[in-house]
Amino acid sequence: MHVDIESPRRDAVADYLLDGHLNTTVDRLFADRLLADYPQLPRLAIAAATWDRRAAAAMLDHGLRHFLVLGTGGLSIWAHSSTLTDLHNAGARILLFEHDPVTQHLHSCIDHGAAAGRAHVLCLPTHRHHNLAATPAVTHLLTAGAPLGILATGLLRPAGICLAAILALLNSAPSGSRAATTQLITHGTNDQDHIYASLVARFAEAGIPLAVENRLAADQLLGNFAHITTDAVMSAALDQDAASPLMRTALLGHRDPRSSTVALRPGSERAIHLGGRREGR
Repeated sequence: MHVDIESPRRDAVADYLLDGHLNTTVDRLFADRLLADYPQLPRLAIAAATWDRRAAAAMLDHGLRHFLVLGTGGLSIWAHSSTLTDLHNAGARILLFEHDPVTQHLHSCIDHGAAAGRAHVLCLPTHRHHNLAATPAVTHLLTAGAPLGILATGLLRPAGICLAAILALLNSAPSGSRAATTQLITHGTNDQDHIYASLVARFAEAGIPLAVENRLAADQLLGNFAHITTDAVMSAALDQDAASPLMRTALLGHRDPRSSTVALRPGSERAIHLGGRREGR
């Protein structure tokens, strides 16, 4: 895979929003221009990272020990407090798909072999994720019989990894499996969405297209699965002056076959808004 070091990289921008150091001047300049107009982005990144770790903890508490991680967003450091550290310490077997070859390389530099034999790190272009279930390593997870935890929780998830593809993996996974998602959403019905559309367009112009779903389409997709109630309250300090919805999280499981509909239970899903407000549905 070709790496364009003269353009901002998805994982490096996410790392910078989290006050990390695995980024370059190009990444920081792009992010700083965004922050001038969207100062809420670091808080959203913190909220997404917090959800990533707490969702994984909920899966571990549920007894899951096999995980499919669709990108770490640059958070690949085992030696520090992170989701991957928690999974490793629990003895989980992990299949991790990075979208950036630089991030994949960081695993070999930072992991120091700590997860040898249990973590398999691959790099796969995002345009190939529509057929991820056909990848031999993923096929093995889906057919092995052990419940699977799917983590798709990156704030800047690539456009090539749509919500429908993630849910299709969960639908094919063994009974008892769980999927945690972070989804950028838009209503598409009011003037406030123009602010959000501008943000998404600037990422796309930089070669960082984001996975975005219309709220109604996302509701329809998510409604086919059980929404698991957890105590995963995201701890970012968020303002109360809401603009248009931006980010929604969910922890999902297979729907009870005895039930024809699934009602969203309080606490099962949270939406974070561009202006900073958080709402539970």
